Amino acid sequence: MPQSCRNAIRKIWEDKSISYGANAGLLRDRYLERSVKDDEYEEASRRLRESICKAITQVNALYKLAYAKELEYVQKPAKDGIFETLGRMVIGLGSENVLETGLSLQHTYGTPLIPGSALKGLAAHYCDQVWGVIDDEIGPDFKLDGTYHKTIFGTSEDSGHIIFHDAWITPESLVGSLKPDVMTPHHSNYYSNKNGAAPTDYDDPKPIIFLSIAGSFHVAVSCDVDSDDGKKWTDLAFKILTEALCEWGIGGKTNTGYGRLVPEGTVDPDPNKVKPPVPPGPVPPWPAKKTLKHQRGDIVDVTRVPDPKEKRGAAYFISDDDGIGGPVVQGTPPLVEVGQKARLVIVDVMENDGRYNFAAIGAKKEPVHQSEGKRGSR
Repeated sequence: MPQSCRNAIRKIWEDKSISYGANAGLLRDRYLERSVKDDEYEEASRRLRESICKAITQVNALYKLAYAKELEYVQKPAKDGIFETLGRMVIGLGSENVLETGLSLQHTYGTPLIPGSALKGLAAHYCDQVWGVIDDEIGPDFKLDGTYHKTIFGTSEDSGHIIFHDAWITPESLVGSLKPDVMTPHHSNYYSNKNGAAPTDYDDPKPIIFLSIAGSFHVAVSCDVDSDDGKKWTDLAFKILTEALCEWGIGGKTNTGYGRLVPEGTVDPDPNKVKPPVPPGPVPPWPAKKTLKHQRGDIVDVTRVPDPKEKRGAAYFISDDDGIGGPVVQGTPPLVEVGQKARLVIVDVMENDGRYNFAAIGAKKEPVHQSEGKRGSR
């Protein structure tokens, strides 16, 4: 950061009448008044951490409205629940930021969250390492290259059929959710491979202050096929994720007890004990793809629905007569709300993906850049 910017930030901190902001993420990324190499860095980082914790309190009223809207977006047939942290959790500890340690915060509101990608990665690894070694005839299907694992989590070519939504912290546990914590590496020169140093009993410990999280989170998964079988797959994926959160934990420092979450109401008097996970049951067959009835150029009646791939703001519709959906890729989408009807023209039939590409009627034709049969990452 240029010195002129640091000088401007320093003046803001010196004005005691100014509230330091309501977005903890913005403060974390932009408002460190001293460089890490500066002698006054420790005091500056302490003040910044205190301001980040205060910002969480100031955004609470707005966050309640955003949280309620998010719950509406994660519509059924999603499988969801509230999970409580057992102790502390730290997500994004190694992410790049102005402090020595990182923390994942929601971009718009600066509030703690667990990214859906982190939940998916944890569940996929747990499925392979735990369910995949069950002494049962279906055990191998849960391995990394197994049929069930590919169906739920996908491959490098296919993102799978289960959507892992970002886990937002509940408004009730938001205030006070950020906690100061400390770790004390004893062999910093060895860990940083400085001059080939080896760990010795004479090394000086170096305490590092960081922020961890304690609270409750709304965890949800859903399937991109709305059917009875799709619901069974959703339940199965949620069961795997629940076990992984309870047994392994998520984020950094899980080997020292951080990151474990349990479903609300399942915490025993002993904080280190949770209800045992339910073993896997029969896995339902994957539902067959729907038949696409229309061809390119057909004008069809459609209904607007939420985009199943979570592209915020994308206009996504389904055909009323065959239930096949797709995005509007050409022209201005009809200005209708979710659940309202419109008419669109089909500009592409994606047989492998089981969907259409729509365009506004009369829209200028443009090349469609979506490759047939390819599925974006979730």
